[in-house]
Amino acid sequence: MPRYFANLIPGAQEIAAAILRQRLAPNLSILAQSSGAIEFETPVPYSSLNLFCCNNIFLVLAAAHVKPDLAGLERFLRSLPENPGCLWDQAAPLGKGKTFRVVTSCQNQLVSVSPEAKRALERKIAGETGLRLNRGLPDVEFWVSLRRDGSAHFLKRLSRHRAYDKLLHPGELHPELAYMMCWLSKPNHRDIVADPFCGYGAIPVQRAKRFPFCQLFAFDTDAGALSLAREKLPRRENLVVAKHNALRLAEALPRKGVDAIITDPPWGLYEDLGIELAQFYRQMLDSFAEVLRSGGRAVVLTAGKWELEKALAGSEFVRGERYDILVSGKKCGLFCLNLP
Repeated sequence: MPRYFANLIPGAQEIAAAILRQRLAPNLSILAQSSGAIEFETPVPYSSLNLFCCNNIFLVLAAAHVKPDLAGLERFLRSLPENPGCLWDQAAPLGKGKTFRVVTSCQNQLVSVSPEAKRALERKIAGETGLRLNRGLPDVEFWVSLRRDGSAHFLKRLSRHRAYDKLLHPGELHPELAYMMCWLSKPNHRDIVADPFCGYGAIPVQRAKRFPFCQLFAFDTDAGALSLAREKLPRRENLVVAKHNALRLAEALPRKGVDAIITDPPWGLYEDLGIELAQFYRQMLDSFAEVLRSGGRAVVLTAGKWELEKALAGSEFVRGERYDILVSGKKCGLFCLNLP
């Protein structure tokens, strides 16, 4: 049975595991999970996995447990050419790939290893697969990776994670995170959904592309960001992109008529809100409560975890799950809020 290794947003492994179980059970065995990674087996081929919550997905060719340092990584790498358990029959690309390179990583950092040891593995890969070495822009990547818990893997990269620093605007959510936030809202085809701080449209794009809904509203006060969001979103009668203040949602949405709010509000780090962040969040929650139906759900991402927790005290919301994750190196909270 194919064994996969996926990396993802640090702290989001529980969400990814739940998505895997929903999509693949009973054809699934989760072997291990740690911060930012999950390892699993399934007979479902990669082409049918459609795991939009993962940054990258790899096929596991060999695995071991070693001391989590550079010396341990090198010992594991040196063992691979003669490793009888290595799945060389699965190393060749399925498509038209002709070239490869080897990437080495220790504790989530790219590292250099002994040139001699690396060349021995490169020769083995070339001999087993017929691929040619290209350390610049190859068709296929093989990773030798060692994590902090001592788990070492020899991997073939299946996904092609794009360089988001060149594709996304500053502050724009990565698609994988926006996808998970939409999934946490428990989507239904009857849902009326709103993102009151939609920015460049990352969350509405994922909801429109990957999940069902009845109506979708994307609001923001930044006209420039809204213009770009409109370009990304499909033109549909049930999808509204408009300039509106998130603290006055009842002026634009039906009272107690919204099923889900999924949003990434200001964190108070880069913008002057004019009031304290906790007070801003309290006004935001009051605005949400005016339009959310009884039993509705809000999924909120913020680095102001303490301020949101303070705002929740005395609000109409009951806090459900909270996931502590890393976003662009910042400690953030992903909150699921329920309206009784």
